[in-house]
Amino acid sequence: MKRDKKRRSSKHRQPPQKTALLDAFTTQDLARWNTRSTELQSYTDRVYFDLERQRASRYDQLCAALRAVPAIEVVVDRWVRVTDWEWNLTPLSPAGSIKGIGGRFNIGSDLDRARGQAFPCLYLANDVETAYREYFGGALSARRGKLTLSEFALRRETSFTTFSLHGRVEQVFDLRSHVGLTKFVKIISEFDVSRDTKALARSLAITPRRLITTPKELWKRLLMLPHQWRTEPQMFGIPAPNQIFGRFIRDAGFEAMLYPSQQGGTLCAAVYPENFRGSASRIEVVGGTPTGASHFVLDKDNLHSD
Repeated sequence: MKRDKKRRSSKHRQPPQKTALLDAFTTQDLARWNTRSTELQSYTDRVYFDLERQRASRYDQLCAALRAVPAIEVVVDRWVRVTDWEWNLTPLSPAGSIKGIGGRFNIGSDLDRARGQAFPCLYLANDVETAYREYFGGALSARRGKLTLSEFALRRETSFTTFSLHGRVEQVFDLRSHVGLTKFVKIISEFDVSRDTKALARSLAITPRRLITTPKELWKRLLMLPHQWRTEPQMFGIPAPNQIFGRFIRDAGFEAMLYPSQQGGTLCAAVYPENFRGSASRIEVVGGTPTGASHFVLDKDNLHSD
């Protein structure tokens, strides 16, 4: 009888729990971090709106400076678009680009502060390898710890689809070098933040924002790695310089922008469907389309902004 009780009690005995201290901080630490976060947000907002006022006041000149750059034509021959499975039946819809903070050269709905500035963009790659590098953040053979990106891809929360494209785009801004940025930079190099903003940086011991003064500086800023340019939109809710530049490219009337991949691939294109109106440009998905599919052709008769 006593042995049975011992057996029963041992079965219900809980194993010792293991604990680990991940971090340690005080209430004062939290208060200090919250204060610093508010200070950084205030300074970043001031810089953004200082510069945005100047961009608005010289808007026509900035657009004209970009229009003065001769457009190139790009033949879309076996170019590729990779999308989440969600867009499987609407492959040439740019709706996904509006979500969250947006993409490299367009502004998303989460950054639409004070006025309607969000706009769509369709992102394409010159070949399958580049498309995958851009989509997954590197070559599929690249390793993240013990796993390759291709192994991570099989464990994604959502599936993805690859589309082959063909066509041509007539009015494309060439961003393969900084040559076409000279006139634009000549204007923005005259911009500066207000005295109050400079005084705030000094009082808060914040390193002042470095303003762009040369075409090469702007070019490098536009092509920063994703984790670099996304920091400001994600932390402070304001568009990054590359997203603002994309807005000017679209407003200047260009149908697309050609730029080098920043993931080790070849070339990418940011396409602005709204500007295909009145154009002979056309992009379409290669091959047959399944029942219920739409948004598989982009031209003046098939404009997609959703």
